[in-house]
Amino acid sequence: MGAAVGVVASVVTGGGAGGLLGGLLGGGGLLGNLISSILGGGGAGGASGIGKAMEGFSPANVLNATANLMSSILGNSGKEAMNTLHKEDGMPKFIRDAVNKAIDEAVNKCRKEVDPAVQGKLDEVTKDDSLKEIKKLTDQLLEKVRDILEKNTSDATKESTSDEKCKGGKKSAQSWFAAIAEAMGKVYGAKTAEVVKLSQEVSNVADKQSELAKKAEGVDSKDEEGNKKIENEKQKLAAEMTKAQTELQGAAQEMKLISETVSTLLKSIGEALSGVARKQ
Repeated sequence: MGAAVGVVASVVTGGGAGGLLGGLLGGGGLLGNLISSILGGGGAGGASGIGKAMEGFSPANVLNATANLMSSILGNSGKEAMNTLHKEDGMPKFIRDAVNKAIDEAVNKCRKEVDPAVQGKLDEVTKDDSLKEIKKLTDQLLEKVRDILEKNTSDATKESTSDEKCKGGKKSAQSWFAAIAEAMGKVYGAKTAEVVKLSQEVSNVADKQSELAKKAEGVDSKDEEGNKKIENEKQKLAAEMTKAQTELQGAAQEMKLISETVSTLLKSIGEALSGVARKQ
């Protein structure tokens, strides 16, 4: 299991397509927008309807419910992928069962205390979107695992002339786990790029505010029209900054929640398959 654990270590510490700072509903996604809505005290993007549905509940409860929803989506997509790999790609049943059990344990470990009414409401209003996201992540995981296994088999074939490896050979628990770990790192890696993008947007607005301040210094105090334009631009940039900062906060919080869940997920899977390997 040494090589497999090495894959996990590189992914958790920042390798493998940006580490485990996930891509769940990335690119200004639903849950990130919901978090922004909570932090900003109002609707944000596609989550405005959900934000309204969650009005009256404490932000702490909604954030915890959101974390639980994320964990559930990640867990269910992982299990769906493992079941499909078992049915269609020859993953041994004992590996599938070990991984699925580890996923359940990881999701339970990450589960946060929350008012059942809050969790139930959030699960209800996000049901359709959650199912779509589970399907999307499942498909992405399957594609990545298959690509990685194919590449690894091809590399092994080039490095060996043995009949067994030239025919592909039987994949070990280690090779399955290494592929799963690397695939998760790649599939859940888009959130890092989103946070970097939003950080740049905040910086860009700050630069515009600095330029406007310099411009304002050149406007005569008696120039009513000029000062009015400056004030309007100030208000416009202030609104842009508030929006950008809130979106950045939401994305960063979402990234943190996903990172915690997937790190626990891979640790649990690694421990499970290490145990399986020792029994072989």
